[in-house]
Amino acid sequence: MTTTITPEAAITRARRALAQSDLGRLDYVRALRSAAEAGLPQREIAKALHVTQPAVSQTLAKAKGVAEIPEGFSGASPYEIAERYAAGEIDRAEMIRQLSAWPYAKAPDHSEQLSKEWKAILPPIRPGPSRKWGRRSTGG
Repeated sequence: MTTTITPEAAITRARRALAQSDLGRLDYVRALRSAAEAGLPQREIAKALHVTQPAVSQTLAKAKGVAEIPEGFSGASPYEIAERYAAGEIDRAEMIRQLSAWPYAKAPDHSEQLSKEWKAILPPIRPGPSRKWGRRSTGG
């Protein structure tokens, strides 16, 4: 028996699977790093995972660029938190809570520089004839 699926449902499933795939790789790298930091030799890690020791070594080399997940969050960045929502790992309310609590870096204030740039590229305001608005005098 074949189940018919709508195109929208198929795309939703594909998006979720893609997010799960990306997150699975991050989780794998973090877990390998944790095992190595706990003192487990690479050969033992490789044997337990049925992979080669060079594969473990290469993954651990890449792990240096993978950030740890801060306490109280499900991801190491706002993007990862949103991806965990997309993968179905957290619900919308939890995603919003985490994104609202995220310690975003404050952007520098560039308003003065932008003001100078705008003045440099905008045409100058040319004085025009003075016009009085309102009722026209008919003299009489």
